[in-house]
Amino acid sequence: MTYDRRNDPVDDDTRPVERQTYVERERPIAEPYAAPAQPAGSQVNVNAGGDGYADTGGPGPLYYARRVISLLFGVLAVLIGLRILLLLLVADQGNSIVDFVLSVTEPFVAPFRGIFAFDEVRAGEAALDVAALVALIGWLLIYLLLMAILRLGDRDRVSVA
Repeated sequence: MTYDRRNDPVDDDTRPVERQTYVERERPIAEPYAAPAQPAGSQVNVNAGGDGYADTGGPGPLYYARRVISLLFGVLAVLIGLRILLLLLVADQGNSIVDFVLSVTEPFVAPFRGIFAFDEVRAGEAALDVAALVALIGWLLIYLLLMAILRLGDRDRVSVA
């Protein structure tokens, strides 16, 4: 049983009072950045634009190649991850989606089979495809190597005198 104190004759102002107040204030408009004035005799970069940032002229020549390769390797990594998950959860291989994922990823997993003495670890019906895990790591390393090579072409050429 609970005791209702709202009707007590004693009014000691100890009850919490909730009050909601909303105040709308205008947001100040941000002023554009003004570069500080240069003192006389200081060094100034005469090649820079007025805003102080160098104009790179857009993305480098291999930028779009890196984007496409990143997309392809990302899709491959997701498909191999799905393969590992589907085999762990004992998915029905008669299902067309499961069959699609397994058949598309098999050519990418096949080169990594036989690296270890066992290709899968079984626990009842579930199987951990070790070859697919090794393939995921292997394709990640190949992707990182390709990205490093493609970044070499975008580096600025500087002559050393």
